[in-house]
Amino acid sequence: MSVSEALLDGIVRGLLMVWPLWVFLGAIFLIRLVLLAYRWRRLARSGIREIDRMDGAEFEKYLEVLFIRLGFSVERTRYVGDYGADLVVSKDRVKTAVQAKRFRRKVGVTAVQQAVAAKAQYGCSEAMVVTNAFYTAQAVRLARSNKVKLWDRNLLVSALLSARKAQRHSDTESDRGRTVASQEGAQPSLFAVAKASCSTCGDQVSDKVREYCLARPKRFGSLVYCYQHQKPFR
Repeated sequence: MSVSEALLDGIVRGLLMVWPLWVFLGAIFLIRLVLLAYRWRRLARSGIREIDRMDGAEFEKYLEVLFIRLGFSVERTRYVGDYGADLVVSKDRVKTAVQAKRFRRKVGVTAVQQAVAAKAQYGCSEAMVVTNAFYTAQAVRLARSNKVKLWDRNLLVSALLSARKAQRHSDTESDRGRTVASQEGAQPSLFAVAKASCSTCGDQVSDKVREYCLARPKRFGSLVYCYQHQKPFR
């Protein structure tokens, strides 16, 4: 056997000896690829990309609709001089002051401080900051010591998906109500007569606008927008 043949034989034997390592590395790569694809699909379904294009006022209106869909009653504060709270939401007798931060960078301690001040100002038992981004380490520590809830980008996406699931359930009940009313000749249920609302401002839209938006899921993320708030997606 020549030197080159011996060298090649040694390389082949070496590769064969470590094949479990290559299988392990390949499995890790495959798992990461699957997780990445899942995360991208989850983000696309949530509508977070549309939120990233909003300004602060639009984000506040969007959160108002989101909390309503999650079963909260919502009170808007004054846009100017709001004492650190953009929304006051209530559910199960718990009143929460909400500070909305649509940021491109990490949210710092100022937002947490504003939420703490708003909690006392509006007579709330809880305080929360919601952002489409993430928080600095200092903000997280301050929030923990003051018992302020933080919704970062990941928790916001989870809330958006929960609201979308609730909306699908409502749409199913609406269709069921129309069917029953048609069969029995009765008045349609509340679900049947309920109008769709814009996901940004909460204003009611016509069935034609609703069908237009839902027929274009890639453009609107399977959400409904009034004519005015369809413009950012064009």
